[in-house]
Amino acid sequence: MKEIQLNSPEFNRVLKNMELENLHLSHSLQQKALDIVNSGMPVTPALIKEALANGDIQ
Repeated sequence: MKEIQLNSPEFNRVLKNMELENLHLSHSLQQKALDIVNSGMPVTPALIKEALANGDIQ
């Protein structure tokens, strides 16, 4: 799978869908989300919680 970036159409589509639901992510949370997705690891609730709490992925 290709790496997703902040300006990619796929990520912009996600942000637009979130905006329609009145949800917004700060720039730092957007970058953390991209780091999780681009890590190649399966995205699980535990992985997301760890990344948000620690700021990194292990």
